[in-house]
Amino acid sequence: MFPDICISRPGVMFMEFLYNCAKLPKDHKSLSIINSAAERLFKRLKNLRVEELDISDYNRTYLKSYLEDLYGTLQKYSYILALSLSTSNLSLNKLTFIDYGGGTGILSLLAKECDIGTVIYNDIYDVSCKDAKTIAQIIGNEIDYYIQGEIDDLIKFLRKKSMSCNAIASSDVIEHIYDITKFFQKMKFLPGKSITVVMSSGANMLNPIINRSIMKQQREIEYTDRVKIKGHKKRDCLKAYSKVRREIISNFEGLTNEEIARLTKATRGMIKEDIEKTISVYLKTSRLPKEPIHPTNTCDPYTGNWAEHLMDPFKLKEILAEEGIKVEVLNGYYTESKDIIRRIIYSLLNLSITKLKKQGIRLSPFYTIYGVKN
Repeated sequence: MFPDICISRPGVMFMEFLYNCAKLPKDHKSLSIINSAAERLFKRLKNLRVEELDISDYNRTYLKSYLEDLYGTLQKYSYILALSLSTSNLSLNKLTFIDYGGGTGILSLLAKECDIGTVIYNDIYDVSCKDAKTIAQIIGNEIDYYIQGEIDDLIKFLRKKSMSCNAIASSDVIEHIYDITKFFQKMKFLPGKSITVVMSSGANMLNPIINRSIMKQQREIEYTDRVKIKGHKKRDCLKAYSKVRREIISNFEGLTNEEIARLTKATRGMIKEDIEKTISVYLKTSRLPKEPIHPTNTCDPYTGNWAEHLMDPFKLKEILAEEGIKVEVLNGYYTESKDIIRRIIYSLLNLSITKLKKQGIRLSPFYTIYGVKN
């Protein structure tokens, strides 16, 4: 067997589904439970016949991509789950875990495989809620609750049920939330004496390679119409976002072509409701709104869904800390592949990410906002 050159926790046995260079809890028992659960789930998921599932093309496409790198998918979710369970003194069967923006529901499945007492799946998209339930039924890990909606709907549900939560986690969700400040501000309204918040994002602007790639994608979405393909999410706009904003602004009377062009540029990153408010103010005051500081960040004007919102994770830390939540920004890691060559490369990268500490985020494939609300 190829030697494990990336162990950073002396005396701890190698766990296949955990990043072995990551900053992880010292609770070896919980880590072992998560690793074993991931191993069992891996065996069941890899045998799924995705084309035969009664789910949408949208989630079928996503599920296929996860299964193509199932080892990496479960490593990342095991990492998120390990952090989510790190601050609680309760036994797993007494915990309530929320998978926020759950998509296909694999993180929820892993949590349930660990015998966590109550697992709540949440997603804004009704189609994903239905599909995640279908996948869970086939896998045999029944999730306790499926909640469709945003953070307000989730809080309302918990209060109605007189439930408290111990952890809320997500993967590749916060970069799509329209108003991330308001979202983080609402964390304090989640019922529970002590809640662990774990939010990972692959939109790591501090990694120059990822930053350059996402900025290129954002320019394309901003200025170019997209073709509808199999697996397209029905609620997402296919028109160039700048074209949509121009159409919204053009509905207001009395604006010159030059004004429309300037306002189209200045409202990048706004949802329709905010665009209309901005134009109404402009018509009364002739004051142009400030143009976005970031050169390419843009969102769907109809839904507010950001195109991989590039945000400074340390600024996000400040926002969450203002709500009385203790926060850290943690580096992400690469899949510790079974392929020998890739294993050497990724193990060396992971070791560098750990050794560089805070600066290691510049090599990281993702970052994690890790907080505790007391």
